[in-house]
Amino acid sequence: MEAAVLYCGARRTAYCQELLEGSGFQLAEICVAEKDQELPCLGRLLQKNKLVLILGPARSGQPAFCQPIFKALHVPMLEGSPQGVLTLQAEDCTGWLVESREQAVALLPDHPVYLAQLLPQLWLRLRRKFDLQQPKAGKPAPNYTKLVDSAFTGKEQL
Repeated sequence: MEAAVLYCGARRTAYCQELLEGSGFQLAEICVAEKDQELPCLGRLLQKNKLVLILGPARSGQPAFCQPIFKALHVPMLEGSPQGVLTLQAEDCTGWLVESREQAVALLPDHPVYLAQLLPQLWLRLRRKFDLQQPKAGKPAPNYTKLVDSAFTGKEQL
């Protein structure tokens, strides 16, 4: 599915982008927003796209940048939790999907492990909402830690 991505103070953008593309998302547009600039970027992305994925830092497994976005999208809050939106829940993390009749906005943590846990639930809901086909399995993301370790443990040749 074609999607726009909005990074709100995200630090792991390359890993997340690789994971999103490997999960079947076709990234139509990418926007990076500093603090207090996320709402204008979100407005521009919603004008052109059916799906906007918003990624940013997590605190206790939950995206920590959501309050202004929930307010702008008129999501009611009760004791700090959004009401009337789909909660994407995994073992150690949470994300949210805010839907209208024709669009969807997913708020997700930028941590690749958390993102990998939440994407299957997100795809399940998006498949139902937009009548999509199952995404083709992409190649698995490289294990960068292993690649770096192997590069540094090799002997230098003189």
